[in-house]
Amino acid sequence: MATSQGSAFDRTLEDFKKNLKKKDQNNFKMTTFSDLKQSIAELQAKQHSQRRLQNLNRLKPFLEAIEQYGKVVEVFCNSSEFVAFVWGPIKLLLQVASAYAEAFTELLDTYENIGESLPLLLQYQDLFHSKPHMVQVLSLMYEDILKFHRIALAYFQQPLWKQMFDATWKTYKSRFSGIISNMSRHRSLIENQATLSQIEDFRESRLIENDRFEAEIKNEELRRSHSVYNWLRATSIDTDQYHLSKIRADYPGTGRWLLVNPTFKKWFDPQYATIPPLLWLNGIPGAGKSVLASLVVEETQKLASKPVTLFFYCKHNKPSQDNFIALARTLLAQLLQQDKGLLLYLYQKCCDSVEPVLTSPSLVEELLVHAFANCKAAYIIVDGLDECSRAERKIIAQWFRKLVEDLPSSEPDRLRCLFVSQDDSAARKDFSGLASIKITTDDNKGDIEEYCRVEANNLKDLFKLSDERERTIASNVASSVKGMFLLAKLIWINLSGQTSMVGLDQELEPNVFPKEINAAYRRIMVRINQQASRSRMEDALMLFGLLVCAKRPLKWHEIQGVKSINLDDQSVELERRKFVVAPKDLCESLVELRSDGTLELVHLTAKFFLVDEGHVDLVAEDMKLATLCIDYLNFPAFLDPPSETRVLDGDYVFMDYAVLYWIRHLEAGISNEASYERQMKQLMESLEAFIDQHWTSPSTNFAISKRTSEKLQAFKSLPFYDELERAVVSSRKQLRFFGNMKKEEIALDLVDTVGTVRKVLEATLASPIEPSIRQRVEEKYGDFLFKCPRFSCVFFTTGFQSTEERDRHVTQHERPFRCMDESCTGFVFGFLSAGERDRHVKETHPVPDAQDQEFPTDQDVQQSMANKTSEEEAVAAPVEASESEPEAEPRRPPKTKRVRQTEFKCHHCSKIYSKSNNLASHLRTHATERPYRCRECGKSFVRDSDRIRHEKGHMKNYFCSGPLKNGDRWGCGKAFSRSDILDNHHKSKMGQTCLHPLRQQEEQEQQAAQSALATKIPNILN
Repeated sequence: MATSQGSAFDRTLEDFKKNLKKKDQNNFKMTTFSDLKQSIAELQAKQHSQRRLQNLNRLKPFLEAIEQYGKVVEVFCNSSEFVAFVWGPIKLLLQVASAYAEAFTELLDTYENIGESLPLLLQYQDLFHSKPHMVQVLSLMYEDILKFHRIALAYFQQPLWKQMFDATWKTYKSRFSGIISNMSRHRSLIENQATLSQIEDFRESRLIENDRFEAEIKNEELRRSHSVYNWLRATSIDTDQYHLSKIRADYPGTGRWLLVNPTFKKWFDPQYATIPPLLWLNGIPGAGKSVLASLVVEETQKLASKPVTLFFYCKHNKPSQDNFIALARTLLAQLLQQDKGLLLYLYQKCCDSVEPVLTSPSLVEELLVHAFANCKAAYIIVDGLDECSRAERKIIAQWFRKLVEDLPSSEPDRLRCLFVSQDDSAARKDFSGLASIKITTDDNKGDIEEYCRVEANNLKDLFKLSDERERTIASNVASSVKGMFLLAKLIWINLSGQTSMVGLDQELEPNVFPKEINAAYRRIMVRINQQASRSRMEDALMLFGLLVCAKRPLKWHEIQGVKSINLDDQSVELERRKFVVAPKDLCESLVELRSDGTLELVHLTAKFFLVDEGHVDLVAEDMKLATLCIDYLNFPAFLDPPSETRVLDGDYVFMDYAVLYWIRHLEAGISNEASYERQMKQLMESLEAFIDQHWTSPSTNFAISKRTSEKLQAFKSLPFYDELERAVVSSRKQLRFFGNMKKEEIALDLVDTVGTVRKVLEATLASPIEPSIRQRVEEKYGDFLFKCPRFSCVFFTTGFQSTEERDRHVTQHERPFRCMDESCTGFVFGFLSAGERDRHVKETHPVPDAQDQEFPTDQDVQQSMANKTSEEEAVAAPVEASESEPEAEPRRPPKTKRVRQTEFKCHHCSKIYSKSNNLASHLRTHATERPYRCRECGKSFVRDSDRIRHEKGHMKNYFCSGPLKNGDRWGCGKAFSRSDILDNHHKSKMGQTCLHPLRQQEEQEQQAAQSALATKIPNILN
C-alpha cells in the first residue's frame, strides 16, 4: 500500500520540483514542522517590535489541520520528504509576504480559508487502515496543496511583486478558488467514508472541472493579452529576423567569427561579463552588421540559462522603426511574451491609460523600467541606430546606457546590451567608453569568400565557365569588395543578370568592374536602362521617386493604385494601368518586396545614391506627390456618393495615404526656384480646386504660426491664401491631436469623406459575397480593412481584421477612462473624464483601500494633450540634387505627333487651367442643379459631401432622459446633437435639476451597499 500510494506522491512531488530553484529544493527538503512554527514565532516577535502586529492566531486552524495531515501522510508513505515540501513553501511564503502588510494579510486570509476546508485527519487513521482506497484522497489533497504553493511561489518570487501587488493580486488569487473548493470536497469524501467508485467519480469530475477552470483562465489571459498587445502596437520585428536568418541559412557558417571574438565572448558569457555589460559593434555601410545582429539573437535564444532575449532593427524614415517609442513598445511586447507575470500589471496600465495606443514618453519609460526590474536576466540587441535621427539616436543610447550602468553591484550583469551601428562621429560620442568591436576586412573575409564561391558556382552553371575562370571571378570579387557584403551581393546580382558571355566579359573589365557601393548601383542602373524600353524606364524611375519620398513605407497594392490614377479622366483604372510585372523586374536588385507586402529600397545607401546621382529630385518628387494626392482627392469618387461598384473597382486604393500626407508633401515640395515654376503652377491650380471642393467654412479663428506663414509664402498672392493657411493649420492638428476636435475646428471635409467611403466598403464585406469578390477587395485594400476614423491614430492606416476589434478600439478614443472592475458596465463603456470615472468608483465600488488606487487626473490628461499638440513635425529640408535634365514629354513617332492642349478655359468665368481635371473640379462650382437634398428640411446642395455635413446638424442622438428603477424617468427629455452639449446642459442649473432623481437613486443604492457590507463578512475568495 505504501509503495502504490508513495508512487502517486512521488509523481506529484517531482512535478512540483520542476518549477523550483535548486536552492529552494534544498531548503524545503530540510524543513520540519518545528522549523515552520519557529519561523512563525520569530515573525510575530519581529512584527511586535515594529508595532505592526498581525493576528497570526488566524493560522492556528490551518496549522493544526496541516500538521495532522503531515503525520498521517508520513505513516502511510513511510517518508518525511513529502511533507517537508509542504512546510518549506509555507515558511518561505510567510517570510516573503511579511515585508508588505497588505500582502501578508491576504496570505493569512488565504491560509485561513484553506484551514477551514481541510479535515482533522488523526481521527480518521483507522478509516485509512480499514479502507485502503481512502488513501487516494490523501494523494489528491497533496496535489492541491502543492498546486496552491506552486502558483503562490511563482507570484511572490517575482522581483517586483510588491510594486505589482495592488494592481494584480485580486485577479491572481482568483486562481485559488478552484483549489480550495476541491479541498472542501476531499473533506466530504473522508467524512462520508466514500466508496472506491465514488472516489473515482470524483477524480473524473475533478479533472473535468480543473480543465474547465484552466480553460477559463487561459481565455481570460488571451483576452487581456489581446488588449495589451493592441495597446502596445509593437512592430513586427520577427519579419526582419526571419529575413536575416534566411540569408545566413543559405551560406552556413556566416558570422561565426564574431562568436569567438574575445571581446564578444566577455560580453556574451552567461557566467561572466564585462562590467558594465555594454558592447558596441560597428563597421562601414554594407558590412553585414544586421546579419551579425540576427546571429547574436539566435545564439542568445539557445542559451541553457534561458535569459529574456530582446531585439530591434531600426529602419530609416519608417515611423514604426526609427524612434525610441516604437523601440520601447516592441521590447515591452517581447518582454510580455517571455514573462507572463507582467500581463496583469501591463493590463491595468492599459486600462488606466487614456491612449488607445501607448505613446506617452513618461509612461513608456515607467513601464520599461518596471519590466526590466522584474526581469531576472536579459540580452538586448539594438541594430541600425544610425538609421534613426540624431535626436532619437541620442535618446536610445543614453536611456539604455543608464539602464545598464545603474544596475546594483549585487547583479551588475543582469542586463546586457549590444548596440550595432556605423562608426560615425555621432556614434563615437554616444558610445564613448564602451567596449567595442570594429568589423574589419579580415573579420568577414572568410564569410565573403564562401559567399563568392557559392555565387561563382551558380555563375559557372549559367555560362558554362571553366573551373579556373570560376575561381578567378570568385577571387576577384572577394578581394575587391573590401569587407562590404552589400557590394559583393550587388556585384553578383549584376553579373548573374547578364544575358551573354560578351556582357559578362564587359562587366568584368577593370575599368567597368565596380570598386565601391555607388559604382555597383551605377552598373545596375546602366543595365536597367539598357534592357528596358522607354516606358519601362519611366516606370522604374516613378517607383524610385515614390520609395525615396514616401512619408511612410508603401504597400505594393498602394503603389499599383498610384500607377493606375488617370488624371485626365479623373478615375482609377486598375485593370488597364496597373503594373503587370513584378517590382524586381522593373528595378532589379535595388528594391525588395517584404513578406507583409511593403516595397522597400535594398539599403539606405540606395536612397542616397538615387538622390546624389540625380535619378530622384526630392523637391520635384514631393511637389509631384503633393499635386497627385490633391488631384486624386478632387476626383468625382470623393465628391459624389461612394458606391459598391467604385469600391470593387479600386477607386479608393490610395485614399488613406492621400488624406494624411498631402500636407507633408506640400510642405516638403514648396519652392520659389525658377526651375520648378511649371510644377508650382500646377500645384497652385490643384490646391484652388481642392480648397473649393472640400472647404467646410469653419468658424474658429486659427492661430497661424510664423513658421506656417513663412512656409506658405509662395502662395501669398493667391485669392484662396487665407483658406489655405487655415486648412494647413487645421489638418496639422488633425494629424497630431488625440482628443475630440470640435466641428468648427475642421477646415476640410476629408474626415466625413473617408467615413462615408469606409461605410460602403464595410457594408460590401458585411453582405453575403463570393470568396472571389472578397479576394478582389483584399487585393486592392489589404487584409486589415476595418480602420479607426481618427487621422492621428496609427490604426487609421493599419486597421483591424474585424469590426468588433475596431469598435472596441474606437471606444477607447471616445470614452477612454474605464472602471477597473471588469464585471462593471463602466469597464465596458468607459467614461468621458477621469473625474467622472473616479466618482463612479467611489460611489459604486466602495472598498477600504479605494483611495490607494492611482488614476490619471484631469490635469494629467490635459498635460498629455498639450504635449502632443505642441509638437510640430519637422519639415524635411530639400536635399540638393545634382543637375539633371528637366522632365520631358514622352517622344512619339512623327506620324502620331499632336499638339498637347495646355489651356483649359472655363466658359462661365475667366479662369484658365493647365490641366483638364482641375477645370472639371472647378466646373462643379458653377452647377445650377442641386441634386442632393436634405432628408430633414429639404435644402438642396451641389455636392453630396455638403448635404451629409448639413444633415449632421439635424442629428440629435444624445438625450437628457433615462429610466429609474421605480419605473419613473429622470431628465427633461431634450435631445442634443453632441455629447459635449449634453454635458454642458447637465452642468447648468436646469441640468442639475434633471439629474437630481438619478443621483437620489444612486445615493440610496450606495447606502444599501454599505449597510450590506457592514453586516456581512466578505469571503475574499469568492
